[in-house]
Amino acid sequence: MTTPWQNHVADYDHIRDAISRVLQGFEDFNRRARHPHGFRIRQLARERVFQTPSGRAEFSLAALPDDVDPGDGRLTLTTIRSHDQFNTTIYSNDDRYRGLKGLRTVIFMNEDDMRDRGLSEFDLVDVKSFSKDGTERTVHGYRAVRYEIPSGCAAGYMPELNVFGGLADVSTQGGQSATKHLVVEVTPSRTAETDR
Repeated sequence: MTTPWQNHVADYDHIRDAISRVLQGFEDFNRRARHPHGFRIRQLARERVFQTPSGRAEFSLAALPDDVDPGDGRLTLTTIRSHDQFNTTIYSNDDRYRGLKGLRTVIFMNEDDMRDRGLSEFDLVDVKSFSKDGTERTVHGYRAVRYEIPSGCAAGYMPELNVFGGLADVSTQGGQSATKHLVVEVTPSRTAETDR
C-alpha cells in the first residue's frame, strides 16, 4: 500500500480520517476535532486503571543527584514547553498553561527572587548561564514574569534557551543535554538602562 501524499496535502481531513482508522481513541476524529473545546484521549491512569502486575499504581525510588546550591545569588533554570508547542515546533507565541499571549522571551521567577533583584513583572532582564565546562552564555532583553515556582529556581522556554547548555551540561546517566538543571544569573537588562 502506498501513502496518498497528494490527497493528504490537499485536505488534512483525509489525514485525520486515516488516523481515526488506526488509532484507538481517535474514532470520528474530524468531527471531534472541530468541537470548540477539543476532545480528551482516553488515559487509563486518569481512570485509575493501572496495567501493572498488582493492578495498582506502583512507585519506585531513584537516588537524587548530588545537587549543589548554585550560590552567588544564582538560580537553577529549567527549560519548558508552552501550550502551543510540540517539541521544538512552535505553533503560536501563546501559552495557555501560564496565561501569556504573544511572548516567549521570558524568564519565570519566584516573586521573592524578583524582589531580591529589584525586578517588577515584565521588567527587561539579561540572563547569563554558567556551564560545567566553564563557558558562559547570555541572552539580553528577556521579560521577568512572576510565577509560582520555588525560590532559587527559574524557568524559560525551549528551544530559545537551549543555547545555555554547554557541552559538559549532560546527564551523568544518559548523556542527554541537561536543559532542566542549568545555573543562571538574572540581572536587570543593560538594554533597559540604555533606554532610560
